[in-house]
Formats: sequence, C-alpha cells, structure tokens
Amino acid sequence: MGRKQRRSEERRIKGIVNEEQIDTSIKLFTLVKIVFFIVLILFVLYYVLAVFVTKEIDISSKDNNTSENSTDTTNISNKILASSIFDQKESTYYVYFYDFSNEDESISGAINNRSDLTIYRVDTSSSLNNKYVTDSAGNRNVTSKDNLKVKNPTLIEVTNDKVTKYYEGTKEIIDFLG
Repeated sequence: MGRKQRRSEERRIKGIVNEEQIDTSIKLFTLVKIVFFIVLILFVLYYVLAVFVTKEIDISSKDNNTSENSTDTTNISNKILASSIFDQKESTYYVYFYDFSNEDESISGAINNRSDLTIYRVDTSSSLNNKYVTDSAGNRNVTSKDNLKVKNPTLIEVTNDKVTKYYEGTKEIIDFLG
C-alpha cells in the first residue's frame, strides 16, 4: 500500500468516525428532548389532577377561603390517626372521632368546657382512618386497633391502653360531657 493510498484510507476512516460521533450526539440530544417532554407532560398532568380531581391545590383567591363555612383542619389541636389511639403517653385520655369538616357544635362546646380532660381528635373523613369507620354501630368491645370500628361521632376513654368507656352518637357524648 502506497503513501497516497494510506492517506486516502485514513481520511475515509476519519470521515466515518466523525459521522458516527455526529450520529451519537444527535441520538443523545433526541433522548434528552424525549425525557424532557415526558417529564413536562407528567408535571402538567399532576397539576391538572391536583387542581380539578383531588382538589389538593386550591386555586381560588385567599378572600374566598375566609368564609364562615370553611373549617381549617390544620389548626385542630391534639389531632391523631385512628391507628395510634393506643400509643399516647397519658395513662387516661379520651379520643373523639368525628368528621372535621362537619363538626357538631354542641359536642365541640361541651368538649371545650371540659378542660380537665385530655381529648385527642380523629378525623373520620380522612382516607387514613377509613378502615376504622363504619356506618352501622361501632364495636363497643374494642381490645386493639385491629378490631376498632367507630361510627361518626364517637368518644372513647382509654385507660392503660384499654378502652374503658365508649360513647356513640351525639346524645350519649353530650350526656357524658354534661
């Protein structure tokens, strides 16, 4: 192979290598664009679902949030999950099960008058507590969180990790609280 032939062969090989590098960079750029658009679509889809379906994000103005009918559940003190009713530090305490967005004013007034009681609150409308809520009569013989079933509203007394008293319905709770 002569010198001239070797040079032309080297130029041809360099041209092929350069074309392969260009093809690789084009493929990489195309892949980056595809990933970007997939992430963008997922982002838009999340916000559409959060605003219109789950109502997780409220796009209404702040003035509309101050209506008297809206209840801000983040300000509720002693809020716990139903699964943790036996995990509190006090030896005797009460757990009040009710729908935070539809609170009975007579019960809340009676509870506020009883500052001598430690009362934890459980939101029965929360999806985290759904498995403990029933539409029929609750289980008055609760021994653990596994057989806990309550009806909205319910107040139970827990002493040393055992349910000692069970009040179901507005009348029973009001009668107990006085």
